[in-house]
Amino acid sequence: MNTNYEKGGTQKDIYGKAEVINVPCPFCASNRYKEIYKERGSLGVVRCQNCDLIYINPRLVNPEKVYWGDSGKYFEEAKLIFEGKMPHHRDKNYLEDLKLIYYYKPSGNFLDIGTNMGFFLRNAKKWKDWNLYGVEPSPSLSEIARNHFGLNIKTAFLEDAGFESNFFDIVTMTDVFEHISSPNKMLKEINRILKPDGILFIKVPNGLFNLFKFRMAKIMNKLNKYDIFDSYEHLVHYSGDTLKKMLEKNGFDIVKIKVGSPIQLPVWHEFVGSYYQYPCPWFLDYKRHTARSFLYFISKIEFYLFGKNVGYLAPNIITIAKKKGV
Repeated sequence: MNTNYEKGGTQKDIYGKAEVINVPCPFCASNRYKEIYKERGSLGVVRCQNCDLIYINPRLVNPEKVYWGDSGKYFEEAKLIFEGKMPHHRDKNYLEDLKLIYYYKPSGNFLDIGTNMGFFLRNAKKWKDWNLYGVEPSPSLSEIARNHFGLNIKTAFLEDAGFESNFFDIVTMTDVFEHISSPNKMLKEINRILKPDGILFIKVPNGLFNLFKFRMAKIMNKLNKYDIFDSYEHLVHYSGDTLKKMLEKNGFDIVKIKVGSPIQLPVWHEFVGSYYQYPCPWFLDYKRHTARSFLYFISKIEFYLFGKNVGYLAPNIITIAKKKGV
């Protein structure tokens, strides 16, 4: 694990016991769990023995504040994107997601939860029939999204944002739901603000894929080199099954589930000491780039061979859901 570089957030390599709290399962509230691993000192990766959900326990006391960092440092991470000189390294993924959303709902009120600096919604502006809204609790990130992309972003947690009932045609959480400490509460609020015929789009990292990476690293005796579970920020690690159960419990039916494309992360920090948000040449990280692409290809075969269930090799899970009974 190499995190010795300048970054906008407040994440640390090691957390002490005074910085964490023990929590019950975010889905079923059980306190029965089995520990899988310890990351960053005191953060525990566990699996609920009642509902099988993988989650972080102990976790940070206020994990969302990891993103309440310095706006100047955040701006420097993405300066060339704001200046229009470089694409974001996730633009390809974002456009794939937006095309899928458009297929199901080509117009209407569109809310993005956890907007961050606005990179996902900035791509959504290409579709003119969506009325775009965002909600982001980080003061620094939401300010950047408003100032540099002209986006309509509320600085708030969703439950405090004051949106009307049955207002949105589309609600999205793109690489956000895994950050939510109270997912049942979040889904109930989304159910309230979503129109009866609206859609909910969720993309999350695949928890089973993280288990696969963990087991491979353990076999090769390389666990200390990786931050596999991103436990300081990713509080819940969903499989296809646990995500489906959570949606159903909170009044949703899955319309579509699929394997999400891999995210090719930049590795500028390994060479220049800064984590730039824009892509780096593939040859700077050709081994991981090739491995991600290969596993994605195999995961798609795995998906169809096992009855369209997301297996261990899929990097990400994408779901489209609607309210029950629609």
